[in-house]
Order: sequence, then C-alpha cells, then structure tokens
Amino acid sequence: MTFLPPQSHTDLATLFRAADLVAVPSYSESFGLVAVEAQACGTPVVAAAVGGLPVAVRDGITGTLVSGHEVGQWADAIDHLLRLCAGPRGRVMSRAAARHAATFSWENTTDALLASYRRAIGEYNAERQRRGGEVISDLVAVGKPRHWTPRRGVGA
Repeated sequence: MTFLPPQSHTDLATLFRAADLVAVPSYSESFGLVAVEAQACGTPVVAAAVGGLPVAVRDGITGTLVSGHEVGQWADAIDHLLRLCAGPRGRVMSRAAARHAATFSWENTTDALLASYRRAIGEYNAERQRRGGEVISDLVAVGKPRHWTPRRGVGA
C-alpha cells in the first residue's frame, strides 16, 4: 500500500489505471467521487458501505462494499477482490466499473436534473389547472444545447 501526496488530474488517472484496486474506507461520504474516478479508469473499488458509496460502487459488479471498519473485514475484502481481479472476472469488473462511472457524467447528471425539473413543473401545472390557476412554462427550452466549462458551470 502506498500513500501519496495530492496529484495532478493526469497523474491521478495514471495512478488509478496502474492500481489493482482502490480502497475508500470512509466513515462518512456524501457522494464517493474518488470511487467514481477510480472506476472511470477501469479500476475496481473496495469501499465502506456508507453515505453515497453504495451508489458509487455496485457491490460485486464494480467493486466490493464493506459493511464495517474492522481491519479483518477490510483485509478479507481486499484479498477477495485482488484474487477475483487476477482472473477473467477482473476484466469483466474493470469494464463494468468504467461503464458505471460513465453514468455519473455531467451530461447524464444535467439530463437527470432537467428531467426532475420538468416533472416537478408538470405536476405543479397539473395541480394549478385542477384548481383553475395559471400554469408556468417549462424552465428549459426543449432541445436547447447545454454548455459546460469549468469556469461557468452548466448552462441550460
């Protein structure tokens, strides 16, 4: 096991690709970005089953979730995943990890968010019409392209 200082994005991706697995033993995790980034590079993940990690890691498909924080549990989970990845199942898991990580792309995330807004507006309008009130128009023009840059964020 090697602990490294912060890395550039390019170096981090290279390290993820070179790793046999990535361990994310968090006690609290709102999303699991490290797990998703590792999987985007095709690297399986052993992660604590806390917060957003059970969404970020598909247990048995893109990695392994560990229900506790006991050293023995983690040693067993890491050993099991290393053995699994040494065989043909490792290539399957690597491809599944990359596919799963792609579902968290900015495009998919904004599409899901916009769909949620459209549903909420539709439900609001249906209720307003039922009560005889005015409806609001869709917040986002259908078919309008989205623009994303690190500086400006998502523009819909």
